[in-house]
Parts: sequence; C-alpha cells; structure tokens
Amino acid sequence: MKSWLTPVGALALLPLVWSGRSADGADRPPIYAALHGELLLDNPRVLVERFELQPGRSTGRHTHAGDQLLVFVKGGVLRSVATGRATLWRDGRVVWQSSKDPADEGSQNVGTESIVMISVTLKPSAAVAPPPMVAADERPDPHLNYPNIPGEDLLENDRLIVQRFVVHPGQWEGVHAHRPNMLYIHIKGGQWATRSRKEAEHAYPAPSPDGEVGWMPAIDISEGHESGNVGRQPIDLIWVTLKD
Repeated sequence: MKSWLTPVGALALLPLVWSGRSADGADRPPIYAALHGELLLDNPRVLVERFELQPGRSTGRHTHAGDQLLVFVKGGVLRSVATGRATLWRDGRVVWQSSKDPADEGSQNVGTESIVMISVTLKPSAAVAPPPMVAADERPDPHLNYPNIPGEDLLENDRLIVQRFVVHPGQWEGVHAHRPNMLYIHIKGGQWATRSRKEAEHAYPAPSPDGEVGWMPAIDISEGHESGNVGRQPIDLIWVTLKD
C-alpha cells in the first residue's frame, strides 16, 4: 500500500528534470548520457528517477554512480549498442547494477512503444555499530509479510530485498508491519483504501498511477495496519526494503 504520510505521488507529477545535483548538494554524473531523468524522490537513503525511452532512441553511455536497482514499469525490447544483442524486458522486471560494474555504451529501444524505467540509486548509509550476535532462528525476518497475499521474491543481496505483490480487487493485505527504509513502486496502480486500530477504513482521494513511488514510514504490528484494493483492476506493487 502507499503511505498516507509521504505524498510522493504529488512529487511524481512535478515537471522536474534531473541535472546531476541531488538535494544534499552532491554532484553526481547522469546515469544515461543521452536520456534525461525525472526526479521522483531524493532523501538521505535513495535517489529515485524515472526514465522514458522512446522507440528508436538510445540511452547513450550508461554509468553507475552508486549501487542501483532498475525497475521496468513498462517493458520492451532493448538492444545493446556494444554487442547488438536484443533482450525482452517485461513489466515488473528488476536488475541490480553495482557501483563496481564498468560503464557500457547503453541500449536502444528497438520496439514500437516507449519503455519506462525507474532507477533507485542507493546512497551510502551512516556508519552504525554492528548488531549483537543473535542466533539465526531468533533474527526477525526482514521480508515484508502480507498474511493474505503471497509475495514473489525478485532479488536479495547484502543491501536490499525486492518483493512483488499483486493485490486483486476486493483483497486486503492482512495486518502487517513495515520496517524502516522501505520504498514502494507501482507497476500497475489502482484505488487503495486503508485501516488500522486508530483509523477507520477509508479510500485514498485518487487512484495511484502506474509508476508512482513512495517512501513508507515504519509501522509496528501493534497498530493493526493494512490496506486493500477497492478498485476494479489488480494492483501490481513492488516493495524495496533496505537492509543497512
């Protein structure tokens, strides 16, 4: 579900073009030399940009200023400029790109429709004390758990976990908790409603559009929080949980 505390959907509607300078003042090289991004979210942990690649256009040289997660909101066929190999990327596919990966010459959209991608660049986390030694069977599971909806595990490494959930019309997630530092990305948006022990059930003012992103506040299981799809179409949602 989307956060009612972080109106990132409103940010996503602003006509911002990413110029290489984040809100913290750091200069960063552009991800794609020939493709300008729309800035969706910039906080101390992540920089989130939206890219739309028109048919026949190329991204230009692709560099990695930091560890990045690439999410295809609207997929298509990309052909590598360097190798000539064409690859089909379906809606909702994700790719991990390490800051240690070498730059490449980019890709060309060889399909007939635009490809929409969201790039999540992870910022360095503040140094923290190592956690106390805890037996493996006593460690809390960092995965998001919807009691009523099985999730698909898309990717996990030492920095993040990526999960995908499809919420059908009339379905509610079930009461669940949210860890700190969680980001959601709508592959297919829709009409959400929410409820908790302190908050009566109510629908959001407007449906979430495809590609909307948001930063979720931590929520304890004791709050009785859950959301549901009160629209007519399935909602396809990706959750990114930062580990550090």
